[in-house]
Amino acid sequence: MIKPLGFARRARASGGFAPAMTLSRLRHGRVSGERPLQPLAASTANPSRDRQQFGKRVAYLWRRLLRVHATPHQIALGGALGVFAACTPFFGAQMLLAGGLAYMMRVSVAAALLGTFVGNPLSWPAIWSASYVAGAWMLGLDPAYAAEHLASNLSDSASLISASIRQPTPQVIDAAVVNLSLILRPLALGGMLIGLIAAALSYYPTRRAVRLFQTRRSLMPHHDA
Repeated sequence: MIKPLGFARRARASGGFAPAMTLSRLRHGRVSGERPLQPLAASTANPSRDRQQFGKRVAYLWRRLLRVHATPHQIALGGALGVFAACTPFFGAQMLLAGGLAYMMRVSVAAALLGTFVGNPLSWPAIWSASYVAGAWMLGLDPAYAAEHLASNLSDSASLISASIRQPTPQVIDAAVVNLSLILRPLALGGMLIGLIAAALSYYPTRRAVRLFQTRRSLMPHHDA
């Protein structure tokens, strides 16, 4: 006879199984006593705790990247493509962009997807600011002026988008598109430039780290496959 799990026995003893509660506990890793990993932007009340959680996530993703089954070049170039995609403003399509580029270049798609996690709530402000200033410079605008007016442009665009949703008239929609294009053009151009620089800087250290990891693992008598 198969004995029920501990939480099932306790639930049965209390008069009901409570499947919704059990599924919730399983989903959040609380059945075995594990501490659930909180989202990066879940709370800002404890900055030191947020930094610790972010550090744990970075270490976990780095270990996953090292263990991808591919050559050091394929892993490093795949990760670099993910870093490039993370610097673009194409939210919701960054993973698709990274995976598509990795597939076309025949490098590690898994490493490319892991590389997109360079873009996160802690790094987005720096990426957006650098991308916007770089894009303004590429368009021949004054970078200092662009940086000074970035916050006001974002606020105006958000107000116009909200107004176009409440009152979708052609005039309001046109104003929102025009105002948003003033931000998206430099952001997209600058994002590609910053992404190329970040990808190039990440390729060689990652390739060297993967090569060392694979060499050490191959020398171990009982390494994981």
